[in-house]
Amino acid sequence: MTDIRKQPGKYWGYAHLRPRSEKLVARRLEAEGIAFYLPLLPKARLHHGSKVVAEIPMIPGYIFLAADDLERSDLKRSEKHIVQIELVRDEYGEEKFISELNALRRFELLGRSEKILINPGIQRGDTVRITDGPLKGLETIVVRREDDTDSIVVNLTILNKSVEYPVSAAALKKIAD
Repeated sequence: MTDIRKQPGKYWGYAHLRPRSEKLVARRLEAEGIAFYLPLLPKARLHHGSKVVAEIPMIPGYIFLAADDLERSDLKRSEKHIVQIELVRDEYGEEKFISELNALRRFELLGRSEKILINPGIQRGDTVRITDGPLKGLETIVVRREDDTDSIVVNLTILNKSVEYPVSAAALKKIAD
């Protein structure tokens, strides 16, 4: 993997995507010759008794890209899986963004050989908002982390009954104290 660099005449930014469309959009960007970065992590699961390793997006719902204004507007108009595209137009901000993307790339490489945690700042007792899936928008309390399965168990209490449910760590946002 090579470092992400400034693209002449283009700005780096991100596209917010519809759920589970990251790889589809990546193929489209590649076909159009638009520079992009989709960080992926291997995830093993059992399928009919066999271990299958798939690559899943490190940051679900997002892809990073370098585009000019014409490419941005064409993509927004023609790609139904893109919800929003934001480009970093000021020079300092873009340099910082590219630096962060290169740091993310190092985490991605590390994640191929070692376990890394998504949202490690979320701990037991924290109040979180679920950002994706069937419980999207729900604010709840973290009961425990299950880092071996990349899930965080959240709790909902109603009528003096507690319901616990595991949610992917990537689908949670900590609510400030």
